Amino acid sequence: MPLPPIAFYSIYEIAVRWGCNPADVAGWAAAGHLQVLAGIPPVSCGEETVAGLVEVPIAELMPMFRRYGPSDEQARLRRVLPPGSTTWLKLTDPADGLPIRSSDLLLAAGPLQQFEEERDLLRRPASNTGATPRYDWDAMYAWLTWFLFEKGVPDTQSTLIALVQDWFVQNSRSGEAPDESTIRKRLTTLWRKLRGEEAA
Repeated sequence: MPLPPIAFYSIYEIAVRWGCNPADVAGWAAAGHLQVLAGIPPVSCGEETVAGLVEVPIAELMPMFRRYGPSDEQARLRRVLPPGSTTWLKLTDPADGLPIRSSDLLLAAGPLQQFEEERDLLRRPASNTGATPRYDWDAMYAWLTWFLFEKGVPDTQSTLIALVQDWFVQNSRSGEAPDESTIRKRLTTLWRKLRGEEAA
């Protein structure tokens, strides 16, 4: 029996999938086009205990998705919307809110696919066609997007290339990584954009 379809995507995965900035995805969610969820441990909201998947007020977490300058590594979740409820609940314990990271935020696959279909955003490659790529570049770009927004831009292009090579070594089944010139070719345009330079 095959595995069921993916149930949730991170904001970073969707940014790579749509070829846009994570701040765009967060902004569309804040404008009401997308629903952002998070899985949380039990917290108190007055006399009520809430846990599991809840909707989060993404507009209050936007410092984790700055378009320019470093984004905050985490924020404090102070309100949640339990499934089936129309009333936002304020967290009372922990009193200062629940720490949450940008990578904890999720988008449900069902509503997301509907959003894509309505706007003709589907870019999924046909499955089981052609040879399997030697390296998973899509997964690397998803990780790199997360890294840049969480950690910031490395000081040099060589550092960026080394980070990507290390990622491939750690995440490829064979432990192999593309050579430096291949990675440099793939990342040169991105590096120029990150440094504010015009592409040649």
